[in-house]
This record gives sequence, C-alpha cells and structure tokens, in this order.
Amino acid sequence: MAQAAKRPYIPELDLVRAFGILAVIMIHATSSVVASYDHQAALYPLYVFLNTAAKFAVPVFVFLSGFVLFYNYYDKPFTAGTIGQFYKKRMSKILMPFLLFSIFYFAYTRFMQFGFVDVQTFIGYFTTTKFLNMLLSGKTYTHLYFVIIIIQFYAISPLLLYAVKKFPFLGKHIIWIGMLVQWLFVYKLAGEWGVKSPGSYCFTYMLYFTAGAFIGIYYMKLAPWINLAKHAANPRKIAAAIGMWLLFLASSMLLFYFHYENRLYKTAVINTDLLEIIDEVRCITAGILLLQVSFWAYAAWNKAVVRALIHIGATSFGIYLVHPFILNLYRNTSSVGDPILYHAWVVGGFLAALLIPWAIVSLSAPIKWHWLLFGPLPTRKKKTSASVQPGIEA
Repeated sequence: MAQAAKRPYIPELDLVRAFGILAVIMIHATSSVVASYDHQAALYPLYVFLNTAAKFAVPVFVFLSGFVLFYNYYDKPFTAGTIGQFYKKRMSKILMPFLLFSIFYFAYTRFMQFGFVDVQTFIGYFTTTKFLNMLLSGKTYTHLYFVIIIIQFYAISPLLLYAVKKFPFLGKHIIWIGMLVQWLFVYKLAGEWGVKSPGSYCFTYMLYFTAGAFIGIYYMKLAPWINLAKHAANPRKIAAAIGMWLLFLASSMLLFYFHYENRLYKTAVINTDLLEIIDEVRCITAGILLLQVSFWAYAAWNKAVVRALIHIGATSFGIYLVHPFILNLYRNTSSVGDPILYHAWVVGGFLAALLIPWAIVSLSAPIKWHWLLFGPLPTRKKKTSASVQPGIEA
C-alpha cells in the first residue's frame, strides 16, 4: 500500500501560536490590576475588557493541538511504529521541560514562603505527597496545569485517531462527540459529582480539541473557507467570515459585560450554564478567526513583523514556561501612585513578560541541551509538514 503524501507545510500556524501567547501574557499581565485596581477608575473597564477578551488563549491552544495532530497524522498508516513515533516525538519534547519547571517553581514558591533554612529542610519539601500531588496535577505554579492537559491529550490522541480511521463517519461528527463529552464532564461529572479542579482534565476542553481535529482532518477541503488570503473569496465565504466575526464579537462583549458587572456588584447577570455556552462559542470562533487572520497577516503584513511573530510563535512553549516567573519578579518592584505612571508600569509588566522570556529562550537555542528546558527551538526548517514546527501545540 503506497504511503500517503505528506500534507503541505503551514508556516502560518506559528502566527496563531504567537497571537495565542500574546493573549496568555495579556491575561496574566492584567490579572492583578483587575483584582486590585480601583473599580470606579475610568480605565478599569479597559483592563477588565483586555483580561476577558484574551481568555480564549488556552482553548485556542487546545484547538491548535487538535488541528496539528490530526493534520499531520490522519493520512499516515496506523501502525505500532507510527504510534511509537508519535509518543516519542510528542512526549519527549514536553515531559522534561514540564518536570524541570515544576521543580523550579515549587522550589521558588517554597523559598518565597519559608526562606532557606538548610539544604536538608529544602530537599524535604520535595519528598512530600503534597509535592507529588501538585506535580501530577500541574499545580506547582498556576500556569502548569495547561501542560498537564496537553499531556493528557497526547495520551488519548492515538485512540481518537484509530477511531476516526477505523470508522470514517466519526470524523464527520467528531465536533458533536467532543461537545457531548465536554458537556457530560462539565455539567454532570464536575457539576453534580463534585470532581475537584475540572480545569485540570482534558475533557473540560474536548470540544475545542475535536473542533481543531475536524479542521485538521478536512483541511484540504476547508482551506478555501479558511485561507481567504490565498483563495478567491465569493459572497458565501465573505458572509461566513462576517457571521463568524459577529458571533465572536457578540460572545466576547457578553462575557465582558458579565465579568465587569460581577467585579463591580458581585452579581451574576447571566446564568453560569449559559455563560459556559457563550464562552464555547467565543473560543471556537476565535480559533477559526485566528487561523484566518494568520493567513492574512502572513500574506499582507510587513515581513519583518511577520518574521518576529513567527519566531515568537515557534518559541511560545518556552515563553509560556518562563513568563510567570519574570512577571512575578517585576511585580515585586514598586508600582507608583501616579495614575499615568501606574498604567505605564502595567504596560511594562506585559512587555517584560514577553520580551525577557523571548530573549532567554532565543539565546538558549544554540545550546545543545536546550530542549530539556524549552523543547525544540527554531532551526532551519524544511518545508515538509506542519509537524516540524516547534512552539506550543496547545
């Protein structure tokens, strides 16, 4: 049986990653302001809007993971060798950085909380069941839960691939299946059965993963509807794009309204179950629209800007791992009382959380063992398939 031809390389995916990591940093850079800044201040609604608007980031990275995995592997033969290669390639580039940064952040938080007494006491922190539980759930620092989610998706992806290849009709309905799994988990298991920390389980994000998987499976057919920069747009495609933007903007504004009113008056103006559905609409449309924007940006934006964004996207996993530490150090500096200087301080936090990790990760690329900390980093790429791209596939 002839081996299926490799699908075309998609450099625009690194732009999606870049927009995603910028959204992640926006969330974290504005979170403390949203929590502690004067709620009656004139610019407070702007901070709530920026924080809320960027919260599509994690679902979009999950969406992108589903897209990349199914785009790269759907046409490949499903053999023991392929599965072994999948696990070796995916797990090897994420497990070691996760383990090392989990140890680093746990050590950092212990030091900040208790100081350093002696080596024996400090090592003792790592021999407790508390550390083991926090490690396995990705809770040694606030952002590491996301890596656990991606590891879970990597673990079940071969089973999903086998199912849609064995029963092709499942591929056409994979979004609805993912939505059903997510709803059963969120509303039934987590809601009624009291599953602790449902956000630490991949099933909470199954709709986004399967939506990306659907586009990955049928990308060659869907490309004319997604890559409007390359394919001629007809009235139907334009209407579909406008409809997608309207859904995204409407859902985003409803979420902003809910969170702003909740911050000001501690009231829920929208039923939380309905809010979950609104957020799902926002995140799905965000994933599709970021693909469209990335294709447009790659074709039409200034080339230097595009190259910079592609590099940010390709190093996004390392930036993701490092940026909370830089932001924490930055927040230990004094925020001045003058409003103008305070807003400048907030902007400085965003820039520091982006540029310093980007520099650290970029400078480590020539070092042979950089993958232990940051996974694979940008090298001279051969235009073969999407799978050669580093960065967060999440």
